[in-house]
Amino acid sequence: MHLAALCALALAGLLSCIAAWRWWASMGLPPEERPDSGTVWQGAAFAALTLGLGLALFDPGHRDFAYGVLGLWAAVAGLLFAAGWLSGPTRGLLALPVGCMAILLTMAGVATPTPAEAGVGTRAVIIVHAACMAAHLAAALVAGGAGGLWLITARLLKSAQPRALRLPTLPLLATLTERGLIVAVALLMAGVATGGAALQLSPQVSLWHPSILLALLSCLLLVVSLALRLTDRLGRRGLAMTAVQVMVLAALGALALQVVPHG
Repeated sequence: MHLAALCALALAGLLSCIAAWRWWASMGLPPEERPDSGTVWQGAAFAALTLGLGLALFDPGHRDFAYGVLGLWAAVAGLLFAAGWLSGPTRGLLALPVGCMAILLTMAGVATPTPAEAGVGTRAVIIVHAACMAAHLAAALVAGGAGGLWLITARLLKSAQPRALRLPTLPLLATLTERGLIVAVALLMAGVATGGAALQLSPQVSLWHPSILLALLSCLLLVVSLALRLTDRLGRRGLAMTAVQVMVLAALGALALQVVPHG
């Protein structure tokens, strides 16, 4: 199985190089003449990487290697989601955060009570997890702050308060809120996926830890909100309220880490 995982990763690398070459070759062409095959190659590369991850995770003899692949997959998934949603949001991209939650739940189901040896891949996935969750908190604070300011400004404008004219414009705040949420989703995806490794690395970490439950709740809230946004069932006010809720959940998760041991 280890050999199969290596072959899948090699294939993912080859397909990624082809996708990058297709993208570079199309940069000199007019937008209407650029081929869409680069996106196809990129999708194929991510599919091969996902296959390699699945094979690696179910190979108990090379756990350190599996964690390295997990960190790589989480980083690529987050980048694909953020770049894809900013350039052209589609419903298919919502499968990425759902997949990250599935990885966490799957790894929780096969978690072992004994900690793994901290090798290179283990340290890498822990660093990715900590960095992504810290950055997610920052992005959530920015999005929530912008969303809260949008709600305040909209209320002041509705009541014709002069101070509303001194605040940032609603379109600017709405754009900052939406983009902040997209970045927050991408970082939370990577954090949730790599967080599954913590369940196997330390017997002190449980799926029922408040920070993990809050992260899953936040991820679910974001997926539902973005899906409603795609179908025009969630306006700017609803998106602003979502950003505030995500900010509160992220802050509570950070507080939970200080109160309840996280391993």
